[in-house]
Amino acid sequence: MSSRAVKRLLKERGYDESAESNALIERRERELQAEAQATSDSEESKPQPKANMFDLLMGGDNDESDSDESELAIETAPTPKPAVAAAEGKRRAKGKKKGKGKKSGAPPAANDSEQTMEEFEAELAKLQQQLPEAAVEDVRVESSKGKGEALGVVLTEEQQRNRALLVADAKHLDSEAEIRRMFGSAAVKDKGRRLGAASLGKRLTLSHPKANWPAMRAQAGIEMRAADLEADQAEDPTGGSWFVMEHSGRFRSVQAEFLAAVMTHSADGVAAIAHHHPYHVDALLQLSEILKQTGGDFAEAGELVERALYAFEIGFAPRFSAVSGMARLAFRYVESRTLYLALFRHMQFMSRRGCWRTAFEVNKVLLSLDPVKDPYGALLTLDFHALKSRQYEYVCQFVSDWSWSSVDLPNWAFSRALAEFMMERQQGQGSATHSMELLVQAILKFPTVVPVLWSKANVGVDDVVLTHPYFQDEVIADTSAMTHMQLVVQLFVERHTPLYRTPEVARWMQEGLLLALESIARNDTPQSKQEAQKRLCTYVIPENISRHVLVADLEALKAGLPEDIRTAESFAFDPLPPKDDVNVYKVLMGGGARETRMPGAFEIDGEVYDMEDFEGEEGVGLLQQMINHIRLRVGLGAADADDPGTSSDEEGVEEQ
Repeated sequence: MSSRAVKRLLKERGYDESAESNALIERRERELQAEAQATSDSEESKPQPKANMFDLLMGGDNDESDSDESELAIETAPTPKPAVAAAEGKRRAKGKKKGKGKKSGAPPAANDSEQTMEEFEAELAKLQQQLPEAAVEDVRVESSKGKGEALGVVLTEEQQRNRALLVADAKHLDSEAEIRRMFGSAAVKDKGRRLGAASLGKRLTLSHPKANWPAMRAQAGIEMRAADLEADQAEDPTGGSWFVMEHSGRFRSVQAEFLAAVMTHSADGVAAIAHHHPYHVDALLQLSEILKQTGGDFAEAGELVERALYAFEIGFAPRFSAVSGMARLAFRYVESRTLYLALFRHMQFMSRRGCWRTAFEVNKVLLSLDPVKDPYGALLTLDFHALKSRQYEYVCQFVSDWSWSSVDLPNWAFSRALAEFMMERQQGQGSATHSMELLVQAILKFPTVVPVLWSKANVGVDDVVLTHPYFQDEVIADTSAMTHMQLVVQLFVERHTPLYRTPEVARWMQEGLLLALESIARNDTPQSKQEAQKRLCTYVIPENISRHVLVADLEALKAGLPEDIRTAESFAFDPLPPKDDVNVYKVLMGGGARETRMPGAFEIDGEVYDMEDFEGEEGVGLLQQMINHIRLRVGLGAADADDPGTSSDEEGVEEQ
């Protein structure tokens, strides 16, 4: 059957090619099949000569129930009953015999009118492609013209270069696929993939649901909307589109119970909430951290984080694409900050599993959410993950093209030199001229790295060299905390040292240090050292770096943070909220932005609650009173005595 005949028949049946959806096409196909089957049954007993297929399509009287009718069957149609299937098989066999008996001199018109099932499906696929797509297209950039379109925003050349560094490869966001590529399919314990995500109309990239996960009978209560941040976007040099996460009424009800459990240090309470509400993201992240801190199953802890990402992805706005490099998320809102933390935790677990490419792509997604402020210090880990995943060109390109925030940091200076050295080795160059120049520049600009990195990497250098005055810290009176320079140097050394322990790299470092000493002896040192010392030798630690240290599992460096951060307790699910914090749950903590870290006592409308008040049987009533007070403040109403809150086990509950 020709495509022209198919289109004519569909048009006669009322099909509008420009407006019908794929579902309507399938319904029309089933109707055609049913009509063809009815015609076949009515004409089967009458022996008639084989008719032209055009007669059937044009509604003629010479319809035939031969093999050509069976070709109208579509794979998407319901399976026929056994009796009908048997009859259909006989007719198909009969049609094949007739086809073999045809002579070569048959009229060409009859052959042109016939079409196989494969040809019909190919034509049908073309029709479906012409229909309007329901999903939003990915961001497209016209680099040849110097302009681009990203979610409706025209990009400058500078924005295009920066955005290209943030685009994540969705196919490399699957850790199990990476393990299979490295070690084969036998290395992965396949728990199966859930097919329910397709029914929700979501294309998942950050998470990959497992078949053993609890069923999501309703959305997790996390929704995303476009941010009303016209003033902020006017100052935003990235050209991205800003979004904000929101909690539904059901989620806020459970969140009140969760916060009460956290403030009473009840790990069992957090576990109970995660059990009854298996996609409550804050409970999942808190329980994951509890498992990690108590030496529990790290695989289970990582799966809890991925389940939280799954709950987030289900609530993503249609125009939000985490891998496009142009989607931004306002960090000041408490609902949005959880996604930042989930991505950082997921990146940590991927690194622990050795899935470096997956961690690298997640790192890019984390940075792309706010590339200017970088709330979780993603720039401090991006170069490391790029080197571990052997993305050497990316490191060099990033240092050259990135302009949305400063990369004038020790980790990027040394990583660029190391990336250049690795590319020179891959290309078989005998000398490492360019990488050696970059290494000498990094040593002269950040000399305090030398004693620490060379010692931890076991590079064979005389101790007299490492004690050279040029490589020592500036004299600082206060030694109770680290300066900004000391902190970023220690972060770099603690994380990157394994990259410098190979024999080839060690010899390269030895030679670079000798060349740097020659420059120091000639007093040929760059002005950049003095600039870096002036900029980084301060006790004012940026908020994003402090937050990075708190969540990076580097306990030795927490002692170097400023005293006000070091001595304050903070929630594991919301470490170090920003100064411009917008928190709908702030009434739990007394209202201050900095008081959102867990104190020993808190105030609600003049009533002061202390942790000791929750001990004993009287504390149960007081806790329920506090929860009801909180629910009233956030507009939920007092909790019913018989209804402790909504649960994922309840069915038929709609999101408010």
